[in-house]
Amino acid sequence: MRYLTRILLVPILLVPILWVWPQRGITVKFSPNRNWLRPVVVRVERRINLDFMTAASASLPQQEFSVEWSGWLRTDRDGQYAFNLRSDDGSTLELDGHIVVDAGGVAFPTTRAATIAMIRGLHQIRLRFVQTDGAYEFYAYWTPPGEAELAAFPTEQLFVQQQPAVIVFLTRHVSLLWALCWFALALVIAARIAKSAREIASTGRRRFARRLTLALASTIVALLVAEGIVRLAHYVREDRRPLEVQLRGARAQAPLSMQSLRLGEIVQPSRYAGIVYELKPNVRGRFMGQPLLINSQGLRDYEYTRRKEPGTFRIVGVGDSSLFGWGVPIEDSGLKVLERRLNEEFRARKFEVVNFAVPGYNTAMESETFVQRCLEYAPDLVLLNFNTNDYDVPEFMRRPNELATLRRSYLFDLAYSVYEGVMAVKREPLGLFDFRHRTIAQRQAARLDEDPALPDEYRYMVGAKGVVRALKRLAAAARERAIPFVVFDVKPQPGFDPQYVRDELRDGQRELLERESRRLGFYFLNTYPYFMNYLKQHPDASSRPVFAVSAVDGHPNTLAHSINAQALFDYLVANQLLPSDKPSKDDH
Repeated sequence: MRYLTRILLVPILLVPILWVWPQRGITVKFSPNRNWLRPVVVRVERRINLDFMTAASASLPQQEFSVEWSGWLRTDRDGQYAFNLRSDDGSTLELDGHIVVDAGGVAFPTTRAATIAMIRGLHQIRLRFVQTDGAYEFYAYWTPPGEAELAAFPTEQLFVQQQPAVIVFLTRHVSLLWALCWFALALVIAARIAKSAREIASTGRRRFARRLTLALASTIVALLVAEGIVRLAHYVREDRRPLEVQLRGARAQAPLSMQSLRLGEIVQPSRYAGIVYELKPNVRGRFMGQPLLINSQGLRDYEYTRRKEPGTFRIVGVGDSSLFGWGVPIEDSGLKVLERRLNEEFRARKFEVVNFAVPGYNTAMESETFVQRCLEYAPDLVLLNFNTNDYDVPEFMRRPNELATLRRSYLFDLAYSVYEGVMAVKREPLGLFDFRHRTIAQRQAARLDEDPALPDEYRYMVGAKGVVRALKRLAAAARERAIPFVVFDVKPQPGFDPQYVRDELRDGQRELLERESRRLGFYFLNTYPYFMNYLKQHPDASSRPVFAVSAVDGHPNTLAHSINAQALFDYLVANQLLPSDKPSKDDH
């Protein structure tokens, strides 16, 4: 047993060391010239992008510079790999000393792509970017075999230096090796317990052993009872009826009722499977502390006829609770502020901005809403609002928790959630932009479509693939009718926030949205700079959640809605998306 324990200690110690030892990432060099000579910055970065320039933006030139990324890329299977570069000014991608993608050119954004056959292993990679003057951008993506969408190069597959075969194998099969490591650790612990038990028996300390056994048994029984109580509480609290039954069973409200309503009481099943649920028509009441009026068409908006009046330019907005105006009066919601501004500034034509947003919607549901409902209103322009939690579905669309399972401890989950809540309160109060953080953890976002609690009919909606799929559907419908499409969100980005810290999920979403919007022919607006400009003009506002409904509700408040409306107005004017004297779509 002694020798077995020593043998098992080898993988327990060796696997973590070999996993941590190789330095992940890629070496980046910044040169204040266009020739990649005499670099003034040499550092290791986790991602291939220009984010590193943000921290040192004051000391680095913004024109006439070049950047080089070099390192090693691990590929995990043989097959066809697609690579994509978009840059302004020029860029190249080399693999094993050969140029694969050449996006050369200056003074305008250029996109180039290539597909090559690669074998599994470690490959030398080098990317170069050059900037002359004016605006600049650089994005690098790939699509490994078996994947459908472009993605950023994952940090865990980038290495600063060439690695031996054992390291490559270890990092490729890390999940299996960590499982073996934990199994070996369990065997060591079991061996030590068995040895201790023999020692106790051999020294005649049977009374101590009995007491120890009794204490352990009592602890186990107490934990099992507590686990049962927590599961029972879940069973009592959850509505375990099918979603459609829950929605149809919601309390019906009288047209003039002004009582306080919950979300489940203002929605009903949709006749379209892809929309799932929609607002219940002709509901009046109070919702989230504000008066609520849902019109006869099931929209939180004024009454609009489906057929436009001649001379009317109609804009429709699709989104979730943020665009809906959660916690703010209807007249202060962003789309109504925008509508008033348009009619004040352009008196020669009537503008209508119709709000199709519904709390809880994700991009897939918004896409279906546009196709099935918005097109009936003959829109001239569409606004799509994206939020970080649009990767997921609302909690009530998930299956009830599986209580008869040994794969999960509800008691542990409860204890950990309490711990996280306490630590969050101690660590950081609700921040200035917390309405962008209503989301799930990044590790969950990557595997949303594998969640066993997610019904099969909703799996196509979630994650990055669900968003891209929905955007493609939107693009096809809009392109067929020549309707301009504007995607907008609020997400931090380099160059605007001096305290910017990269967040893999949030920034990955921004990059994906911008990339896909450009590829599909959408207009893309990030309103974040407008919020930062407000903070610069009002420095005293940075000490409180100035853009949130309340200290405990991170939805955008009246101020945030007005800022978004201003950003949208400026963007529509700057991109000439508003009519001058041209007739509106479907004007007769």
